[in-house]
Amino acid sequence: MKIIVLPEDWISRIAAGEVVERPASVVKELMENAVDAGAREISVWVEGSGTSLIRVSDDGEGIAADELPLALERHSTSKLRDEADLFRISTLGFRGEALPSIASVSRLEIVSRPRQERAGCRLRVEGGKKGEAAAAGCPAGTTVEVRELFFNTPARRKFLKSPATELSHICDVVNRMALAYAEIHFRLYHGSGMLCDYVAAAHARDRLHQVLGAEVSEALAPFSAGRGKMEIAGFLSAAPSSFSNSRYLYTYVNGRFVRDRILTHAVLQGYETLLMKGRYPAVVVFLRIPYEEVDVNVHPAKYEVRFRRQSEVHEAVTEAVREGLREKAKAPAMALEPSAGSMAEPVLAVHEPSFPYATGFQGGSRPLSQTDVARIESRGDEVPKGFFSSLEILGQLLGCYLVCGSPRSMVVIDQHAAHERVAFEKMRRQLEAGEVQRQNLLIPQVLELPIGEAALFEQRLRILEDLGFTVEGFGPSKFAIKAVPALLPEGDYRELMRQMVAELAEVGQSREAREELEERLMTIACHSVIRANRKLERQEMRALLRELDEIDFATQCPHGRPVLVEFTQEQLEKMFKRA
Repeated sequence: MKIIVLPEDWISRIAAGEVVERPASVVKELMENAVDAGAREISVWVEGSGTSLIRVSDDGEGIAADELPLALERHSTSKLRDEADLFRISTLGFRGEALPSIASVSRLEIVSRPRQERAGCRLRVEGGKKGEAAAAGCPAGTTVEVRELFFNTPARRKFLKSPATELSHICDVVNRMALAYAEIHFRLYHGSGMLCDYVAAAHARDRLHQVLGAEVSEALAPFSAGRGKMEIAGFLSAAPSSFSNSRYLYTYVNGRFVRDRILTHAVLQGYETLLMKGRYPAVVVFLRIPYEEVDVNVHPAKYEVRFRRQSEVHEAVTEAVREGLREKAKAPAMALEPSAGSMAEPVLAVHEPSFPYATGFQGGSRPLSQTDVARIESRGDEVPKGFFSSLEILGQLLGCYLVCGSPRSMVVIDQHAAHERVAFEKMRRQLEAGEVQRQNLLIPQVLELPIGEAALFEQRLRILEDLGFTVEGFGPSKFAIKAVPALLPEGDYRELMRQMVAELAEVGQSREAREELEERLMTIACHSVIRANRKLERQEMRALLRELDEIDFATQCPHGRPVLVEFTQEQLEKMFKRA
């Protein structure tokens, strides 16, 4: 076949296929342009789930009449001035492909007026063919109207999902943008109704409430950290709050929403051993990084990015998430809040004289002595060292649960899960300190890798050494596994090593090996600690509570199950219809 040059309209449609995947892609590109234009209000109208009409209006700086035709040319942009700008992208849009790509597969009209001009300008484009620009009366800013999307590419229309699904994707785009730019007022209309109205928020917490709803947003706690030139901040759901999918996991890089494997991996690793398998947290993470340290031009729709030092980014995000969770997983949320003693009393409640109930429960009941009353009343003068140490032990229930009391709640602790976390954390500290016991192999196992993978693997042997492996290279692509951590079960370790290679390439450290070791630590902890149906002496209970205060993430067992359940005074009163 002879080489030919493709017609210009073919080229435009091919480019549009990369940028405009579905109606939500159009909404995303137009909203990004509005944000870059300095808009303070952005409104989106949708009909027919985006295939009939998409209109995005903003109050940004607008486009001059003489530049409007140029804005519809491919690779025309106002956001790059010299070649160096390509390596430090600071805007959401920059390649000048969005408008011409959208216009090539729709009937597009754009009306715009700069703030300093008295009149605006209108330009229509149909299937990539531009009409004549004409004067138009309009408010300052820009309105882009896209009708009959994919009218000239019917095959693309056939691959769209149901109207409800396409509308859901558009809502997701608006929500993601709204979370990143709380200072902008966003509106979304569908047909004749308004789907959302996110007024500009002074605080990020207010925008979370608008977008995610009260139930999810109230379970999120702020966190922030810095490392070098990187800044990491956002909101985390403390365990045991979790979800069956990653719908509420949002990651941003310099204000741009991304679906990046490195960031997602780092966030989930920060939650390791705090969530049960198959469960996901609610997280909003904003990463600020020097523009030259990230390449945002690796995906046509700009959903993926590439970091220059991805292992450093991964480590920084993981540690920031873990530190953000550390204090929150030491005690229930109520214990970390200020005292509720000054809370207003419910208007509709059963009012009875306050009298301390018996706290010496040991499986039976007895009258409350004057000594008990004096002891209970004097508890308020004590200064507890930690949440668990401050609990008053009431007794053991069903041979498995410790029933405790605090001035504001009743706490039920799973003794097996609690001791399991204590034992696991102690063993994990040994692992992190490089004190892992090794088991020498009688016959070394020989691992052979392709040349490229072998070179990478050889550079990361120090990481394996820290994890408790002894691996030596011989020849250009062969390695001898001479010792492994004693925690691992007997078997063929070469497959584990092969699984580690891909992860070493991506993040510079192997989660595979650490997960294998931690799974083994969990098993050892599970089988070597206090079992259910074992009666504990009071001294043993007190020692266990003290140890819980001395470790991190005390509220969850290593498998993600809760260590304790807390019943607050308000909850108990509701259960007994006292309020």
